[in-house]
Formats: sequence, C-alpha cells, structure tokens
Amino acid sequence: MADVEHQVQKAICDLLDLHNICYWAVPNGGSRNLKTGTKLKREGVKPGVPDLTIVHSGRYIGLEVKKPKTNSPKGRLSKVQVEFHKRIRAAGGHVEVVYSLEDVIEVINRLMISVDKEYKFIEDQWWAKV
Repeated sequence: MADVEHQVQKAICDLLDLHNICYWAVPNGGSRNLKTGTKLKREGVKPGVPDLTIVHSGRYIGLEVKKPKTNSPKGRLSKVQVEFHKRIRAAGGHVEVVYSLEDVIEVINRLMISVDKEYKFIEDQWWAKV
C-alpha cells in the first residue's frame, strides 16, 4: 500500500474506532513467497476483497481505500476488485470506494446513522433508499 493510501486508511481506522464501529482490516496486499501465498489462498484469501470490512446492524459494508489525487492521479480499482465488488453486491453486501476521511464520514452518515434512525428492513438492498 502506498504511503498516502496507508495514511488515509490509518485515519479511517482511527475514525471507526472513535465511533466504536465494528470493523477489521483485510491484509490481502503485499508481496509473499509462493509457499505463503499458496497457504493463504487455501485458507480463503481472495484477491479483490475490500481493504476494510464493517459490520453494522447485521449488514456488510466493504471499504476499498484508494489513494486520493495528489501530484499523481488518484487510485483506481483493478479488474479483480471490480469483479469481486460485483460479487459482494450480488450477495446483498455493499461496497464503497473511498479516497479520504471525508468520504468515509459521508458513508457513515448515509449508510449507518440514517439507517439507525429511519429504517426498518428493506427487502433487497437496504441502502437503496438511504
């Protein structure tokens, strides 16, 4: 993970901790030797999984953290990430690509706080009308 992306994800984790939100990081990236990579694959590690997993009110929200635009272009999703995010959505989960702490605050306000105050169960996609 690039240093800027690392700093953004660290700030996001601090925010989620501050709000006592249930989450965890998914450390899929990084270089690994063949033996370790094979072992992790057999244990269920999947390419394209979002960087952070949030569980809130029984719902899955994945946060894919990407580098914001700086002197270089902002980060983009790989084809593998796009496909895996489609699988998550098809299974009823939700994925957001975030570039900043402000993006995550917007996600929290839209998907979590609003859901808590105003929503009961929505049949298919609980976030569709938020």
